[in-house]
Amino acid sequence: MRRNVSLIALSALLVPAAAFGASREQQEMQRDIAQLQDQVRALQSSVDTNLAAMKTLIEQALDAGKQANTNVSVLSDRLSQTIDRDLKDALRPVAGLSTKLDNVNNDVSDVKSAMADLTTQLNRQQSTLNDINNALKVLQAPPAAPPPPSTNPEATGQIPPANVLFENARGDYTSKPDLAASEFATFLKAYPEDPNAPDAQFFIGQIHFSASKYDQAADDFDAVLERYPDNKRTPDAYFMKGMALKAAHHADMAATEWRTLISKYPRSDQAAQAKEQLRAMNLSTGPSTANTRRKK
Repeated sequence: MRRNVSLIALSALLVPAAAFGASREQQEMQRDIAQLQDQVRALQSSVDTNLAAMKTLIEQALDAGKQANTNVSVLSDRLSQTIDRDLKDALRPVAGLSTKLDNVNNDVSDVKSAMADLTTQLNRQQSTLNDINNALKVLQAPPAAPPPPSTNPEATGQIPPANVLFENARGDYTSKPDLAASEFATFLKAYPEDPNAPDAQFFIGQIHFSASKYDQAADDFDAVLERYPDNKRTPDAYFMKGMALKAAHHADMAATEWRTLISKYPRSDQAAQAKEQLRAMNLSTGPSTANTRRKK
């Protein structure tokens, strides 16, 4: 019993001491909490202040960016306008020059067209003059007196001398071309090596050409080139063979004959006439190796 009383008394003494110790720790904890709360409030105030300052700076930066964009847009518009104006001012003389060049080109084209027409007309006139010149060459010698109507050298078997037979044919050349062709043929048969033989063969070709027998005329002129390849009539034969082939619608073969003439007799009058014919056909005057021999 006494022991229990002692324990009770001891407990009564310990309880106030424990309560005093707990109250002191609680006060220190409360003081620490209060200090932490003050620090949190100070930190919150500092954060709010910094956020406000940052917000202000951001707003200022945005305003500055907007102003910069506006200035750049204005500057870009002014620069574009300035460049457009300068380009227009710089290109205005070029545009005028281009128009003038177009006009000049049109004028040149008109002149070229007119020159081409004039050249065609001149070539036609030259061709006509060539035909007249060839006809005049045939008429250079005075006509001989025609033989008696009853005289036919082949029928009678009596062949006149070469000069007589040739001059008789020359005399009939203009007024009686068919008779002249027969007489020239008789002359060639009787005197194939006579100095006048190339002329006789050439005149036969001229008679057939005048009668529009162009293929036959081409063969006649070709006979001059084959039988008498190097004589005074050779250039004429080349030229007239080309004319006959052209008239017979063998333009390529005609061009080849004329080019051969130009190559062999470049300084002859016939070569100059051949060049005019080729130009009139819009063909080259250069050499050609094509074969123009025609089957008879």
